[in-house]
Amino acid sequence: MSHRVRMLALVSMLIFGLAGCGAPPEPAPTPEAAPPPPAPVEQVTMYELTKDDITTQPEWTSRNITVLGIKLGDVTRNVEKSLGELTNTRTGADDYITAYKGGGIVIYTFKLTGKARKIEVTQFLTGVKDAKIARALTNGSEAAMRDAFGMEEAMEENADDMSTEYSYDTKGFRFVRYKVGARTINAIRFSEVKSST
Repeated sequence: MSHRVRMLALVSMLIFGLAGCGAPPEPAPTPEAAPPPPAPVEQVTMYELTKDDITTQPEWTSRNITVLGIKLGDVTRNVEKSLGELTNTRTGADDYITAYKGGGIVIYTFKLTGKARKIEVTQFLTGVKDAKIARALTNGSEAAMRDAFGMEEAMEENADDMSTEYSYDTKGFRFVRYKVGARTINAIRFSEVKSST
């Protein structure tokens, strides 16, 4: 009988030992980490060329300028809706180039995305609010340009379109003087801000 008791004790210990070797209990689920809150949307003050004195605003760049409601990055259908019927159009290497308001506004739309990549305002656009910008466009002299924008960063001659470009790339624009026959046409071309580094 002692063998039976020992055997029973041994089998019991074996069963309890095997039962204790089971998988450890699963830990209680931890609550999911909440996703980080979205980055706050940067509030950018927009300035309208036909309503605001832009040159009095120290922080203005091409990123916060609108022209008759159009800004860089707008898609073609918004441009057409805001500016109405086009005056002229042509195709460039990377862009569709479309003129509105009698040639007062020229939009360079990137072919692949349909977004406005450059906005050019010429002396033919009426209603420019800022007196210094209006004077630079109508007068076209370097003195009027520098009075409005300060000293340019660089000057480039472009034989392809018979123009002289005065760059203010860190603010995202260029003052352009086109030679068309005996006539000079002045424009401001807004584009993406280029890094100064």
